[in-house]
Amino acid sequence: MTAPKMPLEQELAAAVAIVRVGLDRIRDAACRTEAVGPHAAALQALYDPAKPDAGVLAAVADVIGTITVSLADVDHEAIDRVTELLDEAQGHVQDSTGDRVRHALTFLEPLLPLCEECMQRRPDVQVIPDPFSTALYPEETDHRQIPLCPPCATKRFEES
Repeated sequence: MTAPKMPLEQELAAAVAIVRVGLDRIRDAACRTEAVGPHAAALQALYDPAKPDAGVLAAVADVIGTITVSLADVDHEAIDRVTELLDEAQGHVQDSTGDRVRHALTFLEPLLPLCEECMQRRPDVQVIPDPFSTALYPEETDHRQIPLCPPCATKRFEES
């Protein structure tokens, strides 16, 4: 037995609410601290230059693109103009907005913490007790504090 389908208005309102919750989580993750790393990570969740098809902006552009393709089958004199406008909107979301986010990330990069192991500036670098010495000498309490990204922290722990 399948549940009765929601009316379109309710279905779309529910979808918008879910998206808003996700965007609130991104904003909250960025703004709970003054550190640059979480802000950069949140911006990368919106648009990651290394993975431009994976972020929130790509998802919005994909929805616009899918709607555009679906509308192309409608037989009406205004449809060509509608699809043209939606094509522009799709490009604007990912290209223009994404390009501005990419530029902002470029300006933020020198402010990101540097991983001592891989020497990369990353939003997820944290200063933690050295995983290598912590694993070898767990009884010690004065382990050297070292800025590491998660992959390098795991690697140092595994090397111990």
